[in-house]
Amino acid sequence: MKVAFYKVTQQNATALDKVIAWWTSDFKEKFNGGWKLGYSHTEIVFSDGVMISSSPREATVRAKEHTINTEAWDYIDVSGLDESTARVFAETQLGKSYDWFGVSGFVVAVRDNESKWFCSELSSRILQIAGCVKLGEFNPGRISPNRLYKLLQRR
Repeated sequence: MKVAFYKVTQQNATALDKVIAWWTSDFKEKFNGGWKLGYSHTEIVFSDGVMISSSPREATVRAKEHTINTEAWDYIDVSGLDESTARVFAETQLGKSYDWFGVSGFVVAVRDNESKWFCSELSSRILQIAGCVKLGEFNPGRISPNRLYKLLQRR
């Protein structure tokens, strides 16, 4: 199992991708340009190549085949976690709506709503359920793609 992180350096990165990467970068990165090396989206990629995420483009939690593409994505291997438990949970989330209000939780405090997800919130929750102790008691609704990447790098 891997976590895929969409790079905002891609030519097809949208304005929303760039806003997310800038807004969720740390203070220093905002002003030294480091945010341009950040991430705007996450996916969980299971060992059979199926990826599950909450997509703002499709406004829903969906599953699709993923082809490894290191130009557009960075990957962190999280093998050793309980992939079967993660998969069962992830599949129960399919069809739920994208959490447009929840993603604003990086700006203002909002209450979590597990009937809707944004990408890094769902990815973080799946990893917690799979036993990722690095995420421990973190609130998935407060974890951005950039923060998730940094937390997993310390794994």
